[in-house]
Amino acid sequence: MTVGEWLVSVGVRHLVTMPDGPSPGAALTGPGSPHQITAPDEACARLLATAAAALGHGPGATWDGEVLTLLSAPAVASPGAPPAAPTRVDPIPSPAALVAALEAARARGTAEIRLRLGFPLDFPVPVSAAAPVHAPVAVATATATATATATESGTAAGAASEVVGSLLARDDAPLNPARAAADVAETLPANGIVLAEPGAAGLWVDHTVPTVGGEVRVAPAGGGVAVAGALLAWRQGRVGVAVVEQPPTGTAATLLELASDLDASLVVEVWGRRGGLRSAADHRERLAAALGAGGVRVIEVPVDFTATKLLIDAVGDAAAAQAR
Repeated sequence: MTVGEWLVSVGVRHLVTMPDGPSPGAALTGPGSPHQITAPDEACARLLATAAAALGHGPGATWDGEVLTLLSAPAVASPGAPPAAPTRVDPIPSPAALVAALEAARARGTAEIRLRLGFPLDFPVPVSAAAPVHAPVAVATATATATATATESGTAAGAASEVVGSLLARDDAPLNPARAAADVAETLPANGIVLAEPGAAGLWVDHTVPTVGGEVRVAPAGGGVAVAGALLAWRQGRVGVAVVEQPPTGTAATLLELASDLDASLVVEVWGRRGGLRSAADHRERLAAALGAGGVRVIEVPVDFTATKLLIDAVGDAAAAQAR
C-alpha cells in the first residue's frame, strides 16, 4: 500500500497540489490514489481541501511537494478573536509514523495536521496499520458545535416543515427562500447536489431541499467553500449548484476561473436583491437552461429573506447561530 492508497483508505478522495510544486509522482497519483487537482495558489488549495472535508469525503488533503496537510471542517473564529496561530509541521520519519500521527490527531480532536514526510512516497505503508475506510480526521468539539446543524426534535422539525410548506405555493418575485430552494431541488438531475454556505440562504436550503427531495451540504464556513464544493462535485461526475448570498470575489472568483479553465460545469446562484427573474417558474427555467448549457454559470436570484425569523423561531437557537 503506497501513501496514495493509504490516503484513500482514510477517506481522502482529492489531493490538491500547488502549481509550482514538484509532481507528486505515481506513489500519490497512481491507481488507487486520490484524484489530483492543481490549485492556482495556496488559498485556493486550502479552500478546495476544506470543501472536500465539508462534503463528507474524509479529510481534505493538500501537498506542496514537502508537506502533507490534512484538514477536516475549518474552525470558525468568534468575532474579534485574534487569528489562529500557524499549525506546526510535524516531521514524519516513516509510514508507520504517518499512520500514528493521524490516529493521534483523531484522539485529540484536531482539525488540521501538517506533516513533513521524510521517507520515499513509494515506501509501503503497512496494510495492518491502515485506518478504516472513510474515517476522517476528528473535528474539534468547539468547531463542531459552532458549525454543525443541531439535531432537531420532532416538534421543531415539524414546525420547520410547516413554515417551509406555507411558503412553497408563493411564486412571485422576489422569491421567498423556501420557494427558491425548492426550485433548485426540483430542477437538479438525479446526480445533483446543492451546496450552500452558512447564513440565511444555507439555513433555508438545509431545511427545504430534503423536504422536496434532494441532497444538500451546508458548508461549516463561508469564503467560497460552496463554490469549491461544486467544482469537486463536477470532478466526481456530479452536478453541483452552489448557493451563496454574495457574488464570488477573491479566492472564490479565482476558483471559478479555474473551473472555466478545466471546462467544468457548475452553477452558482447568488441569492440577494438583484436579478431579473419574475417568478419561480422563470427561476426554474433559467436554472434548467444553465444546467443544460454546461460550463460555469452565475445566476442572480432576487430573494426576500423576511421569513427567516419564522424559520428561526420554529427551529430554535441553533438555527439562529447558523443564519448569522
